[in-house]
Amino acid sequence: MLNFWKDIQYAFRTLTKNPGFAVIGIVTLALGMAANTTIFSVVNGLILRPLSVPRPEQITVLALQQAGTAGLQGFSYPDFLDLRSQSASIGDLVTYRVSLAGLAVEGKGNHCVITRVSNNYFSVLGITPAAGRLILPTEGVTPGADPVVVLGYSYWQKRFAGDLDVVGKHVEMNGHPATIVGVTPKGFYGTYSMLNMDAYVPLSATFTEEFGTPVADTWTKREMRGLTILGRLKPGVDTKQAQASLNVVAKRLSDEHPDIDKGISVLVFPEKLARPEPDSDNSLPTVAFIFIALSSLVLLVACFNVANVLLVRATVRQREMAIRAAMGAGRSRLVRQYLTESLLLALLGGGAGLLLASWAAGFLSSLSLGTSLPIQFDFHPDGRVYLFAFAAIFLTGLIVGIVPALRVARTDVSSILHEGGRGSSDGPRRQFARNTLVAAQVAGSLVLLIVAGLFMRSLGKAQNINLGFDPDQVLNLTTDVNGLGYSEARGRDFYRDLETRIRALPGVVSEAQAFTVPLGYISEDVSVSIPGRPVEPGKQPPAIEDNSVTPGYFNTMRMPLLRGRDFTEADGPKAPPVAVISAAMAKKFWPGEDALGKQFFIKDNPEKSIEVIGVIQDAKYRDITEEPRPIFYQPFAQSYMSMRTIHVRTSVPPESLAVQIQEQISELAPGLAVSEVQDMKHALQGANGFFFYSFGAQVTAVLGLLGLILAVVGIYSVVSYAAARRTQEIGIRIAMGASPGDILKMVLRQGISVVGIGLALGLVISLAGTRLLSGLVVGVKPSDPVTFIVVVLLLTGIALFACWIPARRATRIDPLIALRHE
Repeated sequence: MLNFWKDIQYAFRTLTKNPGFAVIGIVTLALGMAANTTIFSVVNGLILRPLSVPRPEQITVLALQQAGTAGLQGFSYPDFLDLRSQSASIGDLVTYRVSLAGLAVEGKGNHCVITRVSNNYFSVLGITPAAGRLILPTEGVTPGADPVVVLGYSYWQKRFAGDLDVVGKHVEMNGHPATIVGVTPKGFYGTYSMLNMDAYVPLSATFTEEFGTPVADTWTKREMRGLTILGRLKPGVDTKQAQASLNVVAKRLSDEHPDIDKGISVLVFPEKLARPEPDSDNSLPTVAFIFIALSSLVLLVACFNVANVLLVRATVRQREMAIRAAMGAGRSRLVRQYLTESLLLALLGGGAGLLLASWAAGFLSSLSLGTSLPIQFDFHPDGRVYLFAFAAIFLTGLIVGIVPALRVARTDVSSILHEGGRGSSDGPRRQFARNTLVAAQVAGSLVLLIVAGLFMRSLGKAQNINLGFDPDQVLNLTTDVNGLGYSEARGRDFYRDLETRIRALPGVVSEAQAFTVPLGYISEDVSVSIPGRPVEPGKQPPAIEDNSVTPGYFNTMRMPLLRGRDFTEADGPKAPPVAVISAAMAKKFWPGEDALGKQFFIKDNPEKSIEVIGVIQDAKYRDITEEPRPIFYQPFAQSYMSMRTIHVRTSVPPESLAVQIQEQISELAPGLAVSEVQDMKHALQGANGFFFYSFGAQVTAVLGLLGLILAVVGIYSVVSYAAARRTQEIGIRIAMGASPGDILKMVLRQGISVVGIGLALGLVISLAGTRLLSGLVVGVKPSDPVTFIVVVLLLTGIALFACWIPARRATRIDPLIALRHE
């Protein structure tokens, strides 16, 4: 320990004697470490950090899969009861459903995201209240009973300023009386990933009717599969054992209920691998691996850069080390000294990088997805991040110092001391080592730049995709009169009066109302059946997305009507049910036929057929890269929804009308909450729009830029150092008549050869590695030739410039001054 402490002191003195080198090394490693740790912090926040509950490793997520049906489904409440009573390997199951509601306190409404939970939700998870109490196991058993509300901690702080007197307060949720009974603890955000729940209510609460669907239906009907089920494994039971047990239960349910559950299987996922929802083809781990690999590549390039500088210093310090060896220092002692210096450098650089990463993680945690929903990003460093950072620092120190340390171990002390001061001259092996490190930097930089280029090209392609509607000059506002307890009749009157007022405002071109917004966060699927085409026994009818709109919606959104007509005021509650469908729905159900005049039924109203009166062009609804999605539209007059998004097309900047429209809403319904007030182009920057493409392009661009800077610095350093070491040789050549062009070519040749090798290696790695990006980029192939050509030319040009500067300086050497060094 004494020797180790002396090594640290000596390493510190060595760095302080060379402040320029120390600063460059620390900054270089800090940038690489910051990139690496920031990306790991994001991955940690998304998929590694466990739920804030006791023994989170026992929590699993279940999903239902049915033969002949694509994708995974949720569960019905009867399914939940059966699974809970028959699953022997799982300690207990809980179920929940995320929903929207209006919470009114003293006449002032507010939108909130709630979780409807089973009566054992909090007890199984092991959650204790921060104030009051939570939902009891004896509550939520009888539909309509126990109108209680538990507030989320963040919502309690935001709306009630942490007032403890809120417990016991009487409020209205969706116009129905309820009582606040408690607050969840700080740090518990709920069990739906990335959403910080505002409130929790019993699953049986009748005041949480969803979009016209009575809670009684979700409580009793086995085909109503909208619930998520979590399980807590028994001690000593793993997911494989749980899966085997659930296979038996699923087979039993399939046999007992062949009309609904035929061919079902129940899959079990570790909770971390089911975020935000269970998915057999979950790409999130792959995405995480790709970005960690890219950030690690930046750190590796930084390590190579610093290692190259240390190699140069090792050459300069050979005589010093030879003298120390001659005085009795063993080779292991010298190697340890070099490794101590590199570890100290890595520690200083890593510490600075960790500070930068903490700031970057905080910034990323504050990013907005363009919605008022309580999105919860928590990328702040925790124990896993710090452990990862220290491991990275240790490995960095080894990578940076191992080559110079081995060089010291192989040094011939006798020859260096006999050569006097000239023992530091370079040999082919030393040049090879430095050139290899620079070639690796160029290769790494090329890979980073190509990935960045692919993401930027993908973003450009995504932004030019035909959305099927025109988002320019459109203002969106969302409100829900159910938050104030309005009846259907009163709600219709409110929206009708609001429509009249908005259309009368100066600058308004048109106005329309819809339940869902294209590429928004809320959607609704409805089971559809076609007359004369019975559903195969034991299977579910196809679920098609449904939207309710007012007349003029397609004109306001500029969605082309291909055939038929739009809705009119004549399509009222007493008129025959009608619908406008997308071209994809027409193709799905009536291929090769004219869909106009066709009939279909929906699960919510199986007795009345709906007539197709129009077909519109396909548009993007849930993802900008999705294939054409079947969807049908109904008039609000025939399909009432209390929650609506108001679309206003304007001839002036949309934001300039936001205040006026909100004033009109406030005059008509004092206390009514209005959210998502933004122009539609801004709304499209959300998670279902361009956010992840933009985020990916920005992150990879930063990583690519860092890699480029580090590679250029490495190239410049090596060529400059090589030219400086050949000062005498260059002076002699000039004295013997060599032209500046000859000197320029001689110096450039070394740099160009190293760059060429690095480019070739980088191309091979890029062609093999970018295949992993096939599911992450849109509109371009992972081997996109334009991206590869542009990046190669860019990197080649910059690298040549980095070589040219020291080469140009070498042509200006004065031979008399150079020869004096002999």
